[in-house]
Amino acid sequence: MTTVLITGAGGFIARHLAQTLTAAGIRVLGASHSGAAGTSYARVFQASLGETLLAVLASERVDAVVHTALAEGADAYRVNVDGTSRWLDEARAAGVRLQIFLSTLSAEPGALADYGRAKWVLQKRFVEADEVVFRLGVVVGDGGMYARIRSSATRAPVVPLLDGGQQLLYVAGVDTVCAVLRDAVLTGGAGLRGVAWNLVQPEPVTLRAMAAAINRLAGRRALLLPVPARPVLAALEIAERVPLLRLPVTSTNVRGLIQQGQRRFPSDFERFGHPAQSLETLIALAGS
Repeated sequence: MTTVLITGAGGFIARHLAQTLTAAGIRVLGASHSGAAGTSYARVFQASLGETLLAVLASERVDAVVHTALAEGADAYRVNVDGTSRWLDEARAAGVRLQIFLSTLSAEPGALADYGRAKWVLQKRFVEADEVVFRLGVVVGDGGMYARIRSSATRAPVVPLLDGGQQLLYVAGVDTVCAVLRDAVLTGGAGLRGVAWNLVQPEPVTLRAMAAAINRLAGRRALLLPVPARPVLAALEIAERVPLLRLPVTSTNVRGLIQQGQRRFPSDFERFGHPAQSLETLIALAGS
């Protein structure tokens, strides 16, 4: 029986992936900072980025590792880069035959946020190691960025949208993402190694269209209010000068959203044999 280890086992995609792999007859192990995760795992180990996986790899014969773990906080860039690189090297030394790294469309050397820069460095390392990399956009489901967008879009009758919500979002349903990951595991990464694949549907949607569809399918009426980006950025930059003031969003986050939302990305979605779904279908499947 194939055995897969998922790092960051308690996360949104990881939980769904564990269910998908288990349903396919794959034995699923998890590694999480708390040592706890969902019921689809045969066994869950306590391991955080920055710590070693050697004890896990010595106690279990692991065929594949799917890297979804993500550190947050002031030192997140270093922990993510060094911690994930360590796990990549440890798994290779232990004879793990396949490793899959989940990257992001925002991964690029000039990314404004530490998140995008860290993902870029790691993406390159996994490609150079001839492993498999999938670059994701907004994964529509019951967690992650989509859940944050849904919460913001349904919190009040007036929904402020930066620059009118014209930012482009590249989407894919969580079930489709997990199906592609399952197939990659079952085929041992055949034909996928050494490349970073954009696992997003071919056509983007706007943030405004997503907010409108979320409210429409929830039977809600909401006023989508355009908010100019410039005064928002100015206010955030002033607030960031106040010592000890913690903001839920930073000017860097906002600039990054604007920067990425203006770009077009090629899609590798059709390569994996799954039909694109309408935005309304994705939202309905997510339980909106």
